Amino acid sequence: MATAAEKSHETQAPILQWHDVNMLLKADESPCVSIYVSTSPVSNYREENRILYKDQVKKVVEELEQWDIDKSQRTKLIEQLESIGTTDEFWTHQQNGLAVFVSPHRFQARKMMTRPDSSLAIVGDAFHLRPALREASNWMQYQVLCISLHDVTLYNGNQEELTEVELHSDVPRGMGEALGKTETSANRKDGNRSGDDSTDLKQYFQAIDKAIRDHHSGRKQRPLVLAMVSEHQGLFREVSEHPNLLETGIEQEPFEAIRQHKLGELSWEVAYKATRTDLDQLIEKYQERASHGEGESDLEQVAYSATIGQVGTLLVDESVRVEGTVKADDGKVDYDHAGTEDVLDSIAKFVISFDGEVVFVPSELMPAKSGVAAILRYAMEPM
Repeated sequence: MATAAEKSHETQAPILQWHDVNMLLKADESPCVSIYVSTSPVSNYREENRILYKDQVKKVVEELEQWDIDKSQRTKLIEQLESIGTTDEFWTHQQNGLAVFVSPHRFQARKMMTRPDSSLAIVGDAFHLRPALREASNWMQYQVLCISLHDVTLYNGNQEELTEVELHSDVPRGMGEALGKTETSANRKDGNRSGDDSTDLKQYFQAIDKAIRDHHSGRKQRPLVLAMVSEHQGLFREVSEHPNLLETGIEQEPFEAIRQHKLGELSWEVAYKATRTDLDQLIEKYQERASHGEGESDLEQVAYSATIGQVGTLLVDESVRVEGTVKADDGKVDYDHAGTEDVLDSIAKFVISFDGEVVFVPSELMPAKSGVAAILRYAMEPM
């Protein structure tokens, strides 16, 4: 059954996250409806966004007519799809894509920061997750934490967009809230507070750091860019235990950068260096492990290894598609299973199910031409 939270799509859908993909991978019911729509964050395009989504719903309705399911179940699935975006506000608060997933036991609507290659409406025995996997596994994703004495915000970002995150209630919205002091003035500028008790600042920064780690890090760790005036950066880094806090940050008043629409540009300059470095190191790791029999790029060998939990990290060419699927019982690739199924998707799903990592990589950076490169947990054995 869909939860109350999953039904509350009338104002804003949350950004698609790694844990959403994990939940969808666990679906063992059918039919599974997957809709992807390219949308615009510009409010003037809200009617176009709405029409694009409705067009995909019509396609689903036609496909469901071909399914041998109970009429009441079919009606419920359609009603759930039609319940998405019944207000102008919903379509005003969009990003570059919208993903909707509906099945007899699941109901999710999620915004996407990366635009889908095309709008899709697919009904199958499992959810179509290639665009979602690509979104959640994008190597260029990062976060920006903006802190001043009177405000805190967090953004998810990539090379195209920054999207503000709805903060958990444990994250303090200023120094006064963190310390329980009503006398902390939100009207004072950070530069005028440099003489304040460093103990208070330390407690404030510790409270923020802990809440962000507890509630906004997620399974797939992303680089964290710190945006804060330079005189406070050192103290925050001293108390922070965030494993992905970058050594370099944005050393200026962040909310002024936000007002000037410069935060995206400034943060991407910092994040790109870190994300590209991480990717280069991952590719080097694959190449080194491959030389010792613990790396593999042969598609069918990788498919087999994925089904037995041997793949620790999977690099996937983001532009390659191979029609077919992977059989769970013997790990063999079935190229006759054409249509919407993708061998690379199937491999990625098996890797995730065994708690492995999947990273989608630009074609020009892939270390293999097969579309996949696997870092194995142990050396390959003959199939």
